[in-house]
Amino acid sequence: MTVIDARLTILSPSSLASQFKDGKIKANYANFGFIPYGQTIMGKIHYDPDDPNACKEFPDEIFNRTEDVSPFFLANRGTCSFVQKVRNMENAGVAVSIIIDNRNELVDEILMSDDGTGGGIRIPSMLIGKKDGDKLVSWYERATEEEKEQIVIMCEFIMPENDIVKYDFWFTSSSDRALNFLEDFSSMNKKLGNLVQFTPRYVFWECMNCD
Repeated sequence: MTVIDARLTILSPSSLASQFKDGKIKANYANFGFIPYGQTIMGKIHYDPDDPNACKEFPDEIFNRTEDVSPFFLANRGTCSFVQKVRNMENAGVAVSIIIDNRNELVDEILMSDDGTGGGIRIPSMLIGKKDGDKLVSWYERATEEEKEQIVIMCEFIMPENDIVKYDFWFTSSSDRALNFLEDFSSMNKKLGNLVQFTPRYVFWECMNCD
């Protein structure tokens, strides 16, 4: 897997863009769903103050995508899994899901992980920092309808150029197939040498009923 840099850029209105350095917001993409590597998506931000966590199913497909305007949707982290939030948004016609962290921490170090049910999701999603997310929500709640219509946001999935191919392998300790793959792949990885950077990673799920 090639490491990419996910980034949001507020193009307009200036009253919102000016709240961020160069109008840019750092983000970290999820390890599920469709990630449009090397592409850019333009759209508008939407937010539902009555369901800030996006854990409830939307009644119908409420967004109509056009060629030049794609709906981006903001939701707070918490209450339900990342996958459930993103699936609810996708079913409503959202093009890009943006989750706001609920703690002050570096989003580079946080993984939006699959809860085991995200295989069918076909939209990209990303996590942004709490401070940046609070700015977006605060502006949105104060903005007039005219200002909301002026919102243009650009989502970039930047592929840095690098001679070294970096890829991660996510698995659980209970997966015999994954362990067998790692054993079989080890000889090939040695042959590739310094041309690649291979990182095995464990996936953990919280046990809500465990002591």
